Parts: sequence; structure tokens; C-alpha cells
Amino acid sequence: MRQTVLEETFPGMKDIPKEKCGIALVPAAGISMGVLDIMKIAVQSAFGEEALLVKGEEGEGWAGFSGPGGQVPASDLIRQLAPLRRAFDRVLGVVDTGLSHPGVNHVFGFTDPESRVSVMSLYHLGRKGEAPAKIARRASKTAIHELGHSYGLRHCKDHRCVMFFSFNLTDTDYKDSGFCERCGKELSMRLKSDVHKRKEVC
Repeated sequence: MRQTVLEETFPGMKDIPKEKCGIALVPAAGISMGVLDIMKIAVQSAFGEEALLVKGEEGEGWAGFSGPGGQVPASDLIRQLAPLRRAFDRVLGVVDTGLSHPGVNHVFGFTDPESRVSVMSLYHLGRKGEAPAKIARRASKTAIHELGHSYGLRHCKDHRCVMFFSFNLTDTDYKDSGFCERCGKELSMRLKSDVHKRKEVC
């Protein structure tokens, strides 16, 4: 798929240099820019990679993600985001709909490590009346967790590590936004390998 076709599907691509690599954050229409800005900073800090927002025309989110409420198969959104991998090392879609996956009632996020494409939902990350800052912290941890999977990291047994699997919001609130020593070392090795491979394609 050529760059021009990508720009037709993701209008926000037109302002991004063609040689740009990094992490694409693709928000649904209506996602709070305040939450996105906090997520972007957290992601850049966690991985040392530039994160860029890929939005639609006039700042609107990609239309393919609109429609709050209900459940959307995470794998369907992964497929819709996959074309962006031609321009970015990794892609993370951020939606406000519930995400489903076979065998579970709902998921906070889902990643296909092979394609390096992730999707996460804000739908279950906030309770009525909770402070936006608290929801943004949860969203940032979820984003880092899912992107961690895109680097090949698995779930961690350390409840404080961001790679710990969150069964509920209590787990998400308890864990840190950073990696434990073991996961941090593994990520560092994978980042070094990634830099080497990127020089061959960027």
C-alpha cells in the first residue's frame, strides 16, 4: 500500500514525514486530548521512542473507531490498523468501545506481537465520578503494557510491574507504570535489537 493510500485511510498521515519511524497512537473520535497527551508522554518515557498521534481531518479521530458502547472484537481493529505498520514501527489504537476476545468477557487491551499492532479501550478504565487524572494514569499503564507485548514481553508475576496482567482496576491502580528489573533488562535488549533492524528500513 502506497503512502498516498495510507493518507486516504488515515488523514492524519499527511502531516507526518514519510521517513518517520516510531510509535503511532491512533485515537477514536471523541477521545480526550488531555488523556492522549498524558499517554503520549508516558509511552515516550517508557520506551525512549517518539510517539505520534495519527488523527483524522480537523483533529477528529479515525472514523473506523467511532461508535461508543457495546463490544468490538479486538482482532477486527488490529486488522484495520495493520496498514499503518508500513510507516511506523508499532501502532496502538485507542478506542472508547468495549473490546472482546474469545474466552473472556472483556479486555483492557490486546496485542498481536507478530504484527506489532495493539489496541486498547478506555471503556472499562473509569468509574462514574472518578478524576480524569486517575483514568489517564490507568490508560497510560495499559498503553505501556500493550506496547510491551509488541516488543515481545510476556506477562510478569510481579504485581508492581506494568507487565503484570490486570484482572481488574485494582490491579491496574496498584502496579507501577514502569518495568520490574527482569522485564526492564529484557526490554533493553529488545530495544537495542530494534534500533539495529530499523536502520535497515528507515
